[in-house]
Amino acid sequence: MFRIPSFYKFDTSFEDAKTVMTSYGRGDLLEGMEAMNRVWDEHCASYNCDHAHFADDSDFYEYYEAEVNAYNKVFETMQPLFV
Repeated sequence: MFRIPSFYKFDTSFEDAKTVMTSYGRGDLLEGMEAMNRVWDEHCASYNCDHAHFADDSDFYEYYEAEVNAYNKVFETMQPLFV
């Protein structure tokens, strides 16, 4: 799950979150979730580099606000299936 700063955090329904993640994954919910993890990993790997897409985490969360909130909702809702 993403540790979203409170300024960028909002509540969403599971259906809306599923739609956002599925769209981000080009029709595949799991691919959308994995793609968000890759984007975060790339952001962390490029932190303080000249080629960084975002100056800091705040910029990342501002740009991906809907996606990270959707990711957390889907993860939170589906987590009991994997315990």
